[in-house]
Amino acid sequence: MKKHIPNSLTLLNLFSGCCGIVACLQHQYKLVPIFIGISLVADFLDGFVARLLNVKSELGGQLDSLADMTTFGVLPGIMLLSIINYKVNLITGSLSPEVNNLFTGDLLPLLGFVYTLFACLRLAKFNIDTRQTVDFIGLNTPSGAIFVLGFYMQYFTDWQFRANWDFAIYAKIVAMILPFILAFLMVAEFSMFSLKGNLFSWKQNKFRVLLIVSALPQLIFLKWLGLSTVILSYVLFAFLNNITSKPAITN
Repeated sequence: MKKHIPNSLTLLNLFSGCCGIVACLQHQYKLVPIFIGISLVADFLDGFVARLLNVKSELGGQLDSLADMTTFGVLPGIMLLSIINYKVNLITGSLSPEVNNLFTGDLLPLLGFVYTLFACLRLAKFNIDTRQTVDFIGLNTPSGAIFVLGFYMQYFTDWQFRANWDFAIYAKIVAMILPFILAFLMVAEFSMFSLKGNLFSWKQNKFRVLLIVSALPQLIFLKWLGLSTVILSYVLFAFLNNITSKPAITN
């Protein structure tokens, strides 16, 4: 029975991701982070439990990627599409349930799915890349989804952020650009550290520790947008880690 526990957690990740998609499509914005949170916990636990019980399998690895594709690939694409496509009532501060007909009108919201396409490519590359056993090559899909979630929740829950006409327009423009930036980061040949390892070793993990320490004030002061800035910090610290970890060139 124990070999089925990790796969059950992976399926919980998939189920919660599907629920998140439904919540997003039905404009239940406050439910989306709950379902993504459940998926993140399940995604962490399935690998942890598999290693703990020594029941890692090829089936589990493939199942994990398929679940991640739904939760951290399709759902963020729909969130970006929602920001671009949804109308804002600047008088009442409400979101109109009416959206443009994507197949007879404006096709720009479909740019959100650029993220989804490259998340799929990222996961496929991860499955065959033997280098990514400890750290990552490129931005991992859960981090990309967290970035999109922060931007999405800030847009749909902060009236002052959304009600200003300029901000509403700028947010849509940013939502059209973000999929391309995140797509590049996901497939870039760029080493990004994971949070595995001994965090009490400052010399080896200083940027991991700095990321964790800097995350709390960002989340407190920036609220939902803090999720996005934490991922930006992650990219920045990974870049600095790559620079400082390169061996010195000697004559």
